Amino acid sequence: MSEKKTNVIRETNDEARELAKQLIRTARFGSLAVNSGNSGFPSVSRTLVGLDIDGAPLILVSELSIHTKAIIADNRVSIMLGEPGKGDPVAHPRITIACNANWVERSDPRFAQMRSRFISRHPKAALYVDFADFRFYRLEPTGADLNGGFGKAFTLTTDDFLITDDIKDTIAANELEFINRINNEHTDSVDKIASKHFNRDENNWHLIDIDCEGVGLAKSDRVIRVNFLQKPASVGDVETCFFNLAN
Repeated sequence: MSEKKTNVIRETNDEARELAKQLIRTARFGSLAVNSGNSGFPSVSRTLVGLDIDGAPLILVSELSIHTKAIIADNRVSIMLGEPGKGDPVAHPRITIACNANWVERSDPRFAQMRSRFISRHPKAALYVDFADFRFYRLEPTGADLNGGFGKAFTLTTDDFLITDDIKDTIAANELEFINRINNEHTDSVDKIASKHFNRDENNWHLIDIDCEGVGLAKSDRVIRVNFLQKPASVGDVETCFFNLAN
């Protein structure tokens, strides 16, 4: 009698897609796996993680580090995101994203916006981001494996967790001005959003990023993600969508 085989991978649904986006968009660090040319074995390092406008991870690394040298030799990497909480660490959700790590040169038109987004999530990185030996890599996802906890395994395509809306680049071009204005003039609205959607009855939250689908808020080393009640139809709708979250 042949043994019955069971497929442990579930069919991808909207709940899985939303969990994947939450894990990626609230991440501050991750475990970066590279192919080590020296030993021939995989090598894993902890690295700070930023977020590009479409949801692709960004890393800032020194050319002197072992993992950067490995990326230069072979740019195929994986990064695991998702922090364990109380209890059994493997009961908590995490996502592993397969990526091609692409160096973003300082002359690249996207560099300033990526730099701004990274520092917004990691303010202390401003101390060394402009050092000559540091470089940004955009981790270009090719797919992902999502583990939502015991018995909740999914295989995702990039369409499941990346933003592809046409207005994303226009939002990116206006993002820094919008964030500065909100953080300077409307901190009460930011605190209301944190309180209303996450029961965070505290002050001094600040806006760190905004895109077609929602906003990222931070306080100290905590990052939360709040989705818009409805997606903006144009870049002009972004402000309305933001303030609707506070009402």
